[in-house]
Amino acid sequence: MNQKIINLYDKYTHSQINRKEFMKKLAILAGSTALAATILTLLENNYVAAAEFTSDEITSEEITFTGVDGEMKAVLAKPKGKKNFGAVLVIHENRGLNPHNY
Repeated sequence: MNQKIINLYDKYTHSQINRKEFMKKLAILAGSTALAATILTLLENNYVAAAEFTSDEITSEEITFTGVDGEMKAVLAKPKGKKNFGAVLVIHENRGLNPHNY
């Protein structure tokens, strides 16, 4: 994705520009309004898609571990009943977790 589009979306999500101005500038960057609408679906959070699992499928707990500058807090989530599984480290953006992190 073009960094200019990401920067523009960042301005929109931080209320520096309104939706109308965002869409106008996105259409210019994309080359058309139709393409801008398609790109928008890639940028926006989809909270429904992020909620595809139930608490019956995972277990989670808050953990603390030693970091470079002191203790770090995290949430450990893993599938229930699984012994061997890979790991994914999620470092979320400053606005908190959203579906792009999943």
